[in-house]
Amino acid sequence: MTASLPFTVSAPASSGNLGPGFDVLAMALDLRNEVRVKKGSGTVVVSGHGAGSLPTDSTNLVARAFEQAAGTSIAAAGVDLHCRNDVPPARGLGSSTAAAACGLVAGWTWAEREWDADSLFDALAALDGHPDNAAACAYGGVVLCHVGAVDEPIDVVELGAVDWIVPVVVIPDRELATSEARGVVPASYDRHDVVRALGGVSLLVGGLVGGHPELVEDALESDVLHEPQRATLVPELAEVREAVDHTNALGATLSGAGPTVLVWCEPDAAVQAVGALQIDFPEAEVLELACTHDGARVE
Repeated sequence: MTASLPFTVSAPASSGNLGPGFDVLAMALDLRNEVRVKKGSGTVVVSGHGAGSLPTDSTNLVARAFEQAAGTSIAAAGVDLHCRNDVPPARGLGSSTAAAACGLVAGWTWAEREWDADSLFDALAALDGHPDNAAACAYGGVVLCHVGAVDEPIDVVELGAVDWIVPVVVIPDRELATSEARGVVPASYDRHDVVRALGGVSLLVGGLVGGHPELVEDALESDVLHEPQRATLVPELAEVREAVDHTNALGATLSGAGPTVLVWCEPDAAVQAVGALQIDFPEAEVLELACTHDGARVE
């Protein structure tokens, strides 16, 4: 038996790292990719971001993830995938993770196989290779990941959706490959830098969970592991920090590997920050979002 058609699935964007939490912290954002599964002949229809550039056949990431989950190709399943992409690709917003999540959930749903956030996370982490984004996409909210030895499972701590933080994203009109951004990150660090990074993560998690904006503000510019090294690739980070310096924003961090910059605001500061950013970055897309409770889901 297979599911009745049509049906729709969606998955959220995610912002990885969150400043000092390099490869261990991420936040799910209420910007979603959506896939409608309809009776068809095995084609992929793309609208929104990536229309005209993403594959429209079985090589599309959504189609490949569907096949992995369903155990059969979209052509053999007799379905078409209508993808509406609100998450822009190669901007540091977890677009590939969201696409893979949509494909996996669509495949499991079509095949009427049981799944939950845990099984989705395991499949995403194996398929996409970014456990921080995978965890945020699967569980929603803010997540903390611990990656142990190769054969050990990845531990995920769900911190929940942080409702008192309003994330404002500045999305430049250009792409940055994650591989390029990772290429400038060193393979080893000085002990002092590692200790400082651990302190930054502790401050950020404590501030978010305890509702202490002053701790979050101190943590946001404490990173020494990846943001300074990526400064030449993403000059927008320093520019955005300067632009919001005269507002009441708590600070700004790279979203994932960039080039998107995430501005951290309390609710009463978001409007002022958005206005300043729209003036200073007229060619960028400036969005006021929220930290969403919802991971990938069937609509």
